[in-house]
Amino acid sequence: LKCEQKSKEYPAATTIWRFMKEQGWNDYVCAGIMGNIMAEVGGQTLNIRYTLSSGSYYGMCQWSRSYSQVWGAGLETQCNFLRDTIKYEFDTYGFKYQKGFNFQAFLNMNNAEQAALAFAKSYERCASGSYGTRQNNAVKAYKYFVG
Repeated sequence: LKCEQKSKEYPAATTIWRFMKEQGWNDYVCAGIMGNIMAEVGGQTLNIRYTLSSGSYYGMCQWSRSYSQVWGAGLETQCNFLRDTIKYEFDTYGFKYQKGFNFQAFLNMNNAEQAALAFAKSYERCASGSYGTRQNNAVKAYKYFVG
């Protein structure tokens, strides 16, 4: 029942959360990613508008136009794209979070706020002014989905 209620309240966020859990990612990692998605297209809420576009950026992670394979795509394709690109991005840019940091280190994180920061620095590579917001969002997501 609890999961059904979440699906009705926040269908896209619940779909994304379930997808991430199916990848075997822990709750902290999922909350960290969700905190970033909330900042990108949720207005700091779990009301994820995954088709949002600014003209130059699109989707739940606001990918740039250069990622043509995800431009204009639906939620399932976006989730798959995140899954298919996250290892490369962390293995390539993980150093922006911490020296020697990579995807495996990300998967082993056990703090939602730090996971949000790692995702912001290594995957989103966004402006530092939003780090705190993304971390706060991650805590909200963790509380909502985990309790």
